[in-house]
Amino acid sequence: MSEGSIVLYTSRPCGQCDKVRELLDSWEVVYEERMLSEDPGYLKTLQEAGIYGTPVTFIGDDRVLGVQENKLKKKVGA
Repeated sequence: MSEGSIVLYTSRPCGQCDKVRELLDSWEVVYEERMLSEDPGYLKTLQEAGIYGTPVTFIGDDRVLGVQENKLKKKVGA
């Protein structure tokens, strides 16, 4: 497991978001999911970081855009 918190930003419907969620769950990674439709502040947070799409996974200070299985696996230490 990586050091630092893991936050997954998602939206609905989003097949790529589902895939990232499934990967993290299969690796038994503990993460916080933030769904943009549940809190408009999440969208603002992403936009301030220059991100305009989901999914995006923040692992400590690093971020992984979209479904990048190998990169995610390495970053979370799975």
